[in-house]
Amino acid sequence: MGRIIVRFGVLVALVALLLTGCASAPMSQSSPMDYPSAAPAAEMSRTESGSAALAYDGNAALNNDMERKVIGRASLALVVADTDAAVSAIEAAVAEAGGFVANANFYKSGPSTGRALAGSMTLRVPATGLDALLAELEALALSVESRAVSREDVTDQYTDLTAQLTNLQATERELLALLTEVRARPGATAEEILQVHARMSEIRGQIESAQGRRNLLDNLIGLATVEVNLTPDALNRPIVEAGWQPTGVARSALRGLVSALQWLGSAAIWLLIFFLPLLLIAAIPVVVLVWVLRWLIRRTRKGSAAK
Repeated sequence: MGRIIVRFGVLVALVALLLTGCASAPMSQSSPMDYPSAAPAAEMSRTESGSAALAYDGNAALNNDMERKVIGRASLALVVADTDAAVSAIEAAVAEAGGFVANANFYKSGPSTGRALAGSMTLRVPATGLDALLAELEALALSVESRAVSREDVTDQYTDLTAQLTNLQATERELLALLTEVRARPGATAEEILQVHARMSEIRGQIESAQGRRNLLDNLIGLATVEVNLTPDALNRPIVEAGWQPTGVARSALRGLVSALQWLGSAAIWLLIFFLPLLLIAAIPVVVLVWVLRWLIRRTRKGSAAK
């Protein structure tokens, strides 16, 4: 009886072990493709993290090794004797410097100035030859009305764009390798492939945007921009000559009028206060003398009449 119980217990244990093995075998043999979204997403996350680390190291190297990136701009206002001749000379100077005329706008003034030509030009020249070109342009003018030069340092912005491009390009390469791996897997689903491809398209758009911004910076850094305003001498001449100052003449006339009024006032004061009393004092003896003479004349006439 005891042996039967022992054998029954051993049999139950063997059945339990077999059932446990059968239940775990399907779980261990299940394919990773049973979870289509988790595996590519995790691998893409690891891919982009590794690319970011590469970009960080590259950014540090760029900060240490990259030369300064500077955008040069300048503006000139020139007075020239002949606008046509000045334009031809400017075009020749720009071509010799390796640049080009990006924009030109000219117009003719009214008939009172002989239809003189005036306008402006936008020049693009290599940044290294900016100062030499400005000196050459100033030599063409009768006078330089204004001159301005600015240089903007965009090294930090350029470095950030370069690091961003490095990061995005590394991410794109890793995603391309991941896409190849997913396609090569047995039983890969369309959803997995499209998920990786959509992420690659997003990264490609970011790469093109960053590359476009860096190309623009490269253009502005390599070629300085010069704005030139040309004014013919006929238009620059003042309507009134510099030697005649209407306000100065008016002030002089007012000062003369005030001086004349002051003189007349002073004369009237002298006449009333000084000369008039003197005349009165001097007139008293004259009046007395005249009266005495008239009295003597009348007396003489009366004596003659009495005889």
